[in-house]
Amino acid sequence: MASTLTFSPNDIPDLTGKVALVTGANVGIGLETAYFLASHNATVYLACRSEPRALAAIDILQSRLKAAKVDAKVYYHSFDLGSIKTAKASADDFLAKENRLDILVANAGVLGNQWTPEWEYEPMFYTNHLGHFVFVTTLLPLMEKTAAMTGDVRIISTTSKALFMTSPTIDYDSLVNRPKDADEPRRVSQFPNAMKVYGQSKLANLYFAKELDRRYREKGIWANAPHPGWVGGTELGLTEVADMFGFFTGRLAAWLTNTFAMSTVDGASTQTYLAVSPKVPELGIHGEYVMPRNNWFWRYQGPQVVKLDAAYQKEEEWSKLWEWSEEIVRKELAK
Repeated sequence: MASTLTFSPNDIPDLTGKVALVTGANVGIGLETAYFLASHNATVYLACRSEPRALAAIDILQSRLKAAKVDAKVYYHSFDLGSIKTAKASADDFLAKENRLDILVANAGVLGNQWTPEWEYEPMFYTNHLGHFVFVTTLLPLMEKTAAMTGDVRIISTTSKALFMTSPTIDYDSLVNRPKDADEPRRVSQFPNAMKVYGQSKLANLYFAKELDRRYREKGIWANAPHPGWVGGTELGLTEVADMFGFFTGRLAAWLTNTFAMSTVDGASTQTYLAVSPKVPELGIHGEYVMPRNNWFWRYQGPQVVKLDAAYQKEEEWSKLWEWSEEIVRKELAK
């Protein structure tokens, strides 16, 4: 069952005074999400690993905002998901320079990372979930403080339809036990398992949003998990596809994606809706999986709230992930 909604950039309210932070905002849907927010007067931080790429993205945004006659308030924030310690340090740094946080879009992610020896935990899960977990939870006191003033703070945990490629129950053993073939060259036969592993990290993004909602909904924090859709121009996974399937297949995949997939503007629309729309609290949209509604030509028509099966609604699974993640974070920060 799904409920349908509508979204247009013209529906975005004035965000003057609000502070937003978007991870992975130097390219793709993260960049477009940052533009949506900044073009409606929010102060926006682009949380990115590469400073040169982030500054180049800010130049692009400033040029577009100038053309739209908007006074740009867009800044770079150093952020690296590849280490729990660096993700925690990034959050601490943000706490030192801002006194409010209204919108946090946990958009950054990776697909297809190989489990090389330096990784103690499965790298896609570590990056896509654990890095964001420590970052978001460190910022929660600031968001609680903001919500106490406004009654409306948004956390967006960007997920993917790939979560349905794995079991609704997270296999925690698979996150700590490195496969025997991890060092072998990439090959086509590894692709199904790679998508299963990626799907498990995206399942964690969903369960994180659901547990955030369960714990913080009454405090005015609205947490949801959007699937952006099939989107071109994101760079996600294209290198890994080329590694597994070969150069020409990789180029074909890139061409198909860039030709037929949704634009990055449309791909950013669902998570932007959840980040800013007054309809979210009005309609009671919280702890939900939300995805695009497209026409027959794969053109974006608006977001839709998808009611998931009972297998995804088990609070014990959400809280187990939270508690397991807390324990891993404690261990890593103590090293």
